Amino acid sequence: MVTAKPLEIKKAFEMAQQPHQNHSKLVAVLKSAYNQAGDKTVFFEEFVHFLKYPMVVYQREPTVERVMDFVVKFATSFVQPRKEEDPEEEEESDNPFLNYLFEFLLKSHKANSHAIRFRVCQLINKLLGNLPENAQIDDDLFDRIYEAMLIRLRDKYPNVRIQATLAMARLQDPQDDNCPVINAYIFLLEDDTVPEVRRAVLTCIAPLAKTLPKIVGRTMDIKDSVRKTAYQVLAEKVHVRALSIAQRVKLLQQGLNDRSEYVREVVQKKLLQSWLKLTEGNVLELLHRLDVENCPEVAISALTAMFELSPVHELAEKCTNIDSRKLIPVENLTCENALYWRALCEYLKKKGDEAEEHLERILPETAIFADYLFG
Repeated sequence: MVTAKPLEIKKAFEMAQQPHQNHSKLVAVLKSAYNQAGDKTVFFEEFVHFLKYPMVVYQREPTVERVMDFVVKFATSFVQPRKEEDPEEEEESDNPFLNYLFEFLLKSHKANSHAIRFRVCQLINKLLGNLPENAQIDDDLFDRIYEAMLIRLRDKYPNVRIQATLAMARLQDPQDDNCPVINAYIFLLEDDTVPEVRRAVLTCIAPLAKTLPKIVGRTMDIKDSVRKTAYQVLAEKVHVRALSIAQRVKLLQQGLNDRSEYVREVVQKKLLQSWLKLTEGNVLELLHRLDVENCPEVAISALTAMFELSPVHELAEKCTNIDSRKLIPVENLTCENALYWRALCEYLKKKGDEAEEHLERILPETAIFADYLFG
């Protein structure tokens, strides 16, 4: 039998650092060497030996990052997605190389070096993220990963906490009302002093009845980047019906008037658009989900933000609730379509000459409108 030579593994690590190296081919070559190895333990030990060198580098050097990606690609190449119709495969899904690598990382997560702790969490995060959705992990190993990352969530170095946060995303249990991961996430959201950690938690935490108020609360974070991320999460992961009317109004009131241009843009182009999509593009239905009677100013701000994303001629064409007199028939009059009509007229008027022609198409003559009001 042929034993894997240290040079083969060393060469693979050297080649993995190159910017234009095809990692898939490199993985295939190294995997061939692994398959030929008589004593797999020798291969494991040599691989980990060369992995230790980049793990002491704390800075996000491109060469080091490429090596980390290569290691993850190689380790997860041994894992095959489990077929749902073959439940017995679970018993056979033993991956000695991946298990050995996890064992090494778990033994290293308490290292004195913050660089090593950072790389351990980064690798665990990437490994978990690259495993198939239905991949099987030994229960004992899962528990130890779980416990180690919970500890690292409290690490004194922010970058370690960030990587641990990302690693725990797939380990949280939304069905558990007292899930330690979710509880730790909530703690970090409210008490971590580093904005990048709070941002990382926002991208990972499961939106639940328990966590939603915490996510909404971050829209008032002191840091622009955290507020922006909070609005992005609400747009991408939270159904408008999960929010109370008061919450919807407050989110729009704050977001559309935020001091940060980037936050205002997310509210305009992502949050409002996601809500509009949930109503199948029906603006009046969206207005119905806001308190237009008591908070017309917020609704008008939201409409104006949406108007700004469309050409003026389209806006006039879409105003189909008016009749030949350019009035909304009394029997069809609602708070929502009246406010929409008013907001559109005001918006087109502010656009000046470029919208004058389109304004005339929806604005009634004074005498007709007066008769409409007193009729």
